[in-house]
Amino acid sequence: MNGSSKRKAQNSIPKSPLTPPFAKGGCGGIFVIFLLTFAMPLSANPPPLPTFPPLEFHPPQPQRVVLDNGLVIFLLEDHELPLIRLYTVYRAGSQYDSPAKLGLSGIFGEVLSEGGSQSHTPEEIEKSLDRAAAEIQFSVSLENGGGSMRCRTADFDQIFGLFTDLFLHPQFRKDFVELSKVKSLEALRRMNDDPAEVARREFRGVIYGKDHPYARIPSPTTLDRIKRDDLLAMHTYYLHPNSTLIAVSGDFQSTAMIAKLKQAFGSWPRMEVTLPSVAPVNAASQRALYYIQRPINQSQIRIGHLGLERHNPDHFAWEVFNELWGGSGTSLLFRTVRTQQGLAYSVGSGFSEPAQKGLIVAVSQTRGSQTIAAVQSMLAITREASAAPFTPKEINEAKEAIRNRFIENYTSSAQIATEVMSNEYFGFPKDYLDTYTQKIAQVTGDDLRRAAKTYLHPDESTILIMGDLSTFEKPMSTLGKPQEIKLIDYAQEAP
Repeated sequence: MNGSSKRKAQNSIPKSPLTPPFAKGGCGGIFVIFLLTFAMPLSANPPPLPTFPPLEFHPPQPQRVVLDNGLVIFLLEDHELPLIRLYTVYRAGSQYDSPAKLGLSGIFGEVLSEGGSQSHTPEEIEKSLDRAAAEIQFSVSLENGGGSMRCRTADFDQIFGLFTDLFLHPQFRKDFVELSKVKSLEALRRMNDDPAEVARREFRGVIYGKDHPYARIPSPTTLDRIKRDDLLAMHTYYLHPNSTLIAVSGDFQSTAMIAKLKQAFGSWPRMEVTLPSVAPVNAASQRALYYIQRPINQSQIRIGHLGLERHNPDHFAWEVFNELWGGSGTSLLFRTVRTQQGLAYSVGSGFSEPAQKGLIVAVSQTRGSQTIAAVQSMLAITREASAAPFTPKEINEAKEAIRNRFIENYTSSAQIATEVMSNEYFGFPKDYLDTYTQKIAQVTGDDLRRAAKTYLHPDESTILIMGDLSTFEKPMSTLGKPQEIKLIDYAQEAP
């Protein structure tokens, strides 16, 4: 693995299938029953299965420290392994990119990672990371900028020095800026290679409008306009201690770590920043049908509309509803469309919750000859689900699955510290992790019916189908008046 690849640690922390020691309830061991050939016959009326108390979630709480300049720090010690992880998040985001320079945030994150600092060349940093088997990466997503580092405890001072130097004093070396632009342009040329990604992108485009920050994409022209000075200006504008949070977890002593963080960031001057405005999301009020003609064997289907925004009080009810509608392998969509009818290779539902209204969408992949039937079945099942016709047993099983899955997402100190930091950044309550499973458990059938009535509108859904129309078993007009989407193909513009 070279130094460049080592720096590309994911911002999201890997999930672990282990049950954390702070999760109460559940089975404490594995019991193996050996059936010997001379054993007595088993009873025709076996004893009832044991019952267990509800699973509770009480993760350790990171220590929260605020420096005089407004920098918020979370610390969670964990001495199991000689490793330290650090994550940071700050107020920025690709949603703020100028329309004339779309793609700036993506290039900013990459060149911040790899373009060197004022004290160290990119080559020096790469060698240091290689020798220490450490990782440093920065990136910018839709609603935030972020960074991460991972290293052995023994190497922390050296790697942390590189991290802070890159973060506070980037060089943004010009040749790395140009290289990042070339890589971004190549990504544009290949953006139609993955059918699922094309369907996802184009569906967002027809829901939000291609010029909205939630759906827009760069072009060769906007990438070409980006210069090194734009990255320097972005760094100066967005990166300030009072708009930044840091989470540190692993093998350290908190008192000593706080001193190191104060030494590194204490003199960083605070500055108030007015973030650019983001255009409001406007909801469509009637069904629309779009298609993309592609000579592919398997059709991609998207059916949905606008839904919930972040902090919507119906989040917990909707999460349970989505689990029952199409969010699991036992959901109504999966059982019917895939298992019973055999109309899809994969089918399900999902939702997003950005600051403004996110998406509620049913997704499927099927062969061309079953495309129209699959769409009709998905619509029929969604109409059925809109009445939330779920039994108490189904509801309880869905809630238990969500609670168990939620707890499994936080099995390490890094996951917990980073999630607490992220929750504060996005404005969630301090007790969000502690109360999550309780709030899921409190969802009732009435809550599901209210949420479905409020947010699920199958007859006002936008339908997008991508596939080879010549293989469809019925014409597109069976579903309504189709509108064709012509894909932009930047590969055709390559020199």
